[in-house]
Amino acid sequence: MAILITGGKGFIGSRTIALLKEKGYEVVFFEGDIANRSQVLRSEPREKIEAVIHLAGAINKKDAGIFRRANIEGTENIVDFFKKNKVKRLIFLSSLKVLSGSNNPYVNSKKEAEKIIVNSGIPYVILRPSMVYGPGDKKNIGFLLKLAKILPIMPGLKFRMQLLFVDDLAKIIMESLSLPPNQIINIAGRTVSYVDLLKAVRGLGYKFSIINWPNFFTLILKIICRFPFSPMPGWQMDSLLADEVFEEYRWREIFNIKETPFEEGISKTLNQ
Repeated sequence: MAILITGGKGFIGSRTIALLKEKGYEVVFFEGDIANRSQVLRSEPREKIEAVIHLAGAINKKDAGIFRRANIEGTENIVDFFKKNKVKRLIFLSSLKVLSGSNNPYVNSKKEAEKIIVNSGIPYVILRPSMVYGPGDKKNIGFLLKLAKILPIMPGLKFRMQLLFVDDLAKIIMESLSLPPNQIINIAGRTVSYVDLLKAVRGLGYKFSIINWPNFFTLILKIICRFPFSPMPGWQMDSLLADEVFEEYRWREIFNIKETPFEEGISKTLNQ
């Protein structure tokens, strides 16, 4: 079975490709611009494509237009490629954030992309993971852990996260190739507070103090994210600090996956 993957060079894509190859799948990269319709539709893989795993998309860009081009128009193009090449299955990586009350370019674009796929008439599996972390993560948890490794002081912010280790998600994506089609699966990782995350990092030998002034530091971060030099847009910081916790659902039963323990996942991420 030849599988075409978009976003194969990314954080999640690279781990997924490594697992698929390890399990004997033939993997075909789409290396063009998914927002370029003519480029996508002109693509003619030598191999017969049995499934498309659509991972490519914009996550934390400051230009809202990029989300429309990459996440909405890009998905429309991939769906049309799917139909043109008579592919049998589409695996689409959405986000658990579509269930939130957030109104931002990322969430809105993911909602629209889901609608495009569901209404297209093609066989699909839509996966909605919570926050993903692991080796290669340079945003969100990866960014926080990088700071914890070099700073003597870390702010004790008050919010919780539902963390899913990247290799666990790669297994879920692979197993989705054999699931019954036309379903949407919510995948909420274990709930961990930000302070518990910092304590786990300290437990691995990293030395820093935690200053427990959550309201003060939250305000400072939100102000910083409004400036052009900020590493992430303000709405993304708002989303991170929103303390939204979703039901964990029954995805563990569906995929029969033993999750990577939190402490082990953090250790692998720090020692990448």
